[in-house]
Amino acid sequence: MAVSALSGARARTPLVATSLPPVTLVLTLIAPALDLMAIVQPAASVPILGMVATGLAGVTLLVSWARYPRTSWLAAACLAGLASVGMRAAGADVAPLLSLLAVVALGIGGAFASPVREAEAWLA
Repeated sequence: MAVSALSGARARTPLVATSLPPVTLVLTLIAPALDLMAIVQPAASVPILGMVATGLAGVTLLVSWARYPRTSWLAAACLAGLASVGMRAAGADVAPLLSLLAVVALGIGGAFASPVREAEAWLA
């Protein structure tokens, strides 16, 4: 007696953008906000606070990237954030641009998008 099996439809899970916790996003936005405040009001600049905020954001992005290692945009944001910490420690003028680059990398990756509900993910 011969038995044959028909190939069934392969079930695929839909691709859903990785959403980050709001705390991570807020920590990433603090350093560019402090940089903007230093440009608008130079007397109110606090470079140590900017370096601490950038360091916290970089470490938080590193932990998030360790949690989702296949997201290249998260790795790019982490690298830009940690490079900004190094540049701030060295006193380079490019440090605010690297903090902004981390925010852009998160935006391109979809971190600021609202989370997709499970029912909408199956319809896509």
